[in-house]
Amino acid sequence: MLARWNRWNPFEDVNMMHREMTNVFDRFFGTVEGRLGPMTRLPHWFPKVEAFYYHNNLVLRAFLPGVEPKHVDVSVSGNLLTIKGERKPGLEIPKEDYLFSEVFYGPFERTLTLPDGLKTDKVNAKYFNGVLEVAIPMAEAVLPKKIAVEVVPPGEKILTGVAR
Repeated sequence: MLARWNRWNPFEDVNMMHREMTNVFDRFFGTVEGRLGPMTRLPHWFPKVEAFYYHNNLVLRAFLPGVEPKHVDVSVSGNLLTIKGERKPGLEIPKEDYLFSEVFYGPFERTLTLPDGLKTDKVNAKYFNGVLEVAIPMAEAVLPKKIAVEVVPPGEKILTGVAR
């Protein structure tokens, strides 16, 4: 009798691991439907975000490919910035017709803690080509200040930073 070889599908292994982890969480915490009701939709994907300082602003970029700008909300409360929205499928494809999918659809929400010294009343958000860019100006008190370096003439000594 000849052995039958099945072609290995790495996505099936990942799906099986996901199902097993879901079962572990459901056994430990109870099912989501049991805790929150059958119609509750929890966020199940999180956009990638980068943050950097640029021209006296803190800039955060959230990468949201496939998300319509009208489905994105940005809010600030205290030192928390929240980005939430939803990626909706472009086509309604029956589940049984998929070979596999690596794209997450549905709601998302990211809350980031902002550093001190920002003017959160002057937040600016722009969306271009699937990237949400949020710029928050820095307060004058936290901006870097240029310090003049004094040159000590030869022969003079300095002790603990004080010229004598």
